[in-house]
Amino acid sequence: MSPVLIQASACSSSSSPGASTGPEAGTGSPPTVCNGHAELCGRAYTAVAFPGTHDADATVADQFVAADQTGNVATQLKDGVRVLHFEMQQYQGDTYLCHAVCGIGHTLLLDELKMVQTFVAANPTEVVTLLLESSNTTSDQIATAVQSSGLMPYVHTQAAGSPWPTLGDMIQKGDHVVIFNADQTSTGGTSFPWLNDRFAKTWETPWDNVAPADFAKCDADRGTKGNDIYVVDTYREDTAIASVGAAETVNNNSFLIDRLMTCKKNESTLPNFVMVNFEDVGDLYKDVDILNGFTPAPNDDLTKFPPADWPGSNDGGISDSGSDSAVDSGDQ
Repeated sequence: MSPVLIQASACSSSSSPGASTGPEAGTGSPPTVCNGHAELCGRAYTAVAFPGTHDADATVADQFVAADQTGNVATQLKDGVRVLHFEMQQYQGDTYLCHAVCGIGHTLLLDELKMVQTFVAANPTEVVTLLLESSNTTSDQIATAVQSSGLMPYVHTQAAGSPWPTLGDMIQKGDHVVIFNADQTSTGGTSFPWLNDRFAKTWETPWDNVAPADFAKCDADRGTKGNDIYVVDTYREDTAIASVGAAETVNNNSFLIDRLMTCKKNESTLPNFVMVNFEDVGDLYKDVDILNGFTPAPNDDLTKFPPADWPGSNDGGISDSGSDSAVDSGDQ
C-alpha cells in the first residue's frame, strides 16, 4: 500500500482541543484514490484492512534498547503503515512514549504526532489511525499534544451511534486521522468526542503469543467481539529479546496470511488492523492487499495452520542481526 504523494494545500487551525474540523471541511473534491487504491474510497472505514505497527515509537532509529520497529514513525508511514500503536506515560515532566520503562527508550508524544501531521499534510488522500495506550496520563494531556502538534484539524470525530463513513467521505471532509485510546490506569480527564474509547470500539486478539499454536487464537482478548474494529496481533512474546529474526517467522507467508485468513474465517470478520513487529520484513503489505481483495490468497487450505514449530528457523527465530533489541515489557 504505497502512499500517494500530493502536495497539501494550506490548512486552518482549530482553536480548541475539543473541536475537530478538517482543513478543507465540506469544500474538498471527492478523492479518486484513498490509501493507495481507488476501490477503497467507497468502503467504510470499518470495511478496510490497514497495516499497523506494534510499539511504533520503540525503534532502532530512536535508539530504544527494547525496539520493536526499525525505522521511526516517519519511515513507517512512508513504507505504508497506516495504524500506529503508541504507549504513553508521564516522564521528566512531560508526556512520553515508552516501551514500558522510559529509562530504556523514550520519545516525546508531541514529536511523534508532529511526524504524523507532516505526513497527512503532504498526503491528503491517506487516512491514518493512532491506537493509543495511556498510563497516568489524562485525556487533557493527550489533547494538548494533539493540538500543539498541528494535528487537530485533521482528526475525525465519530458521532455516537452513527455508522463509520467511507474513506472517500473522510478524506473529502478533511478527516485524515482517527484516534483511539485505552486509559490503562483510569486517570480520566475531559471527555473529547474525537478521542475514542479504544476497547469500546475495537476488539483484539490475544497479544501474548509464545508458541505457534497461540496464533490460532482469534477471539476477543480485549474489547467485546462485535465492536466496530477487529485488531489482529501477530508478533511473538516468547523471547526476552525482540528481533528481526523472530519477526520474520511470523511476518512471512505462509504463516502471516494463514493467520489472518484463519481469523477472518473463524470470526467471520475482516481483520481491520494487522499489527506486527518490524514492519520492514515479511509480507505485511502484500497480505493487507489480499484482505482488501486486490489479490487472491495464495492458499485456501488452512488445515495445516498453525504449524507445530516456527517456520524457517533452527534457532526459534532469534537472529543476530543488528536490529535485535532487548527485554520486552510484557504488555501490548
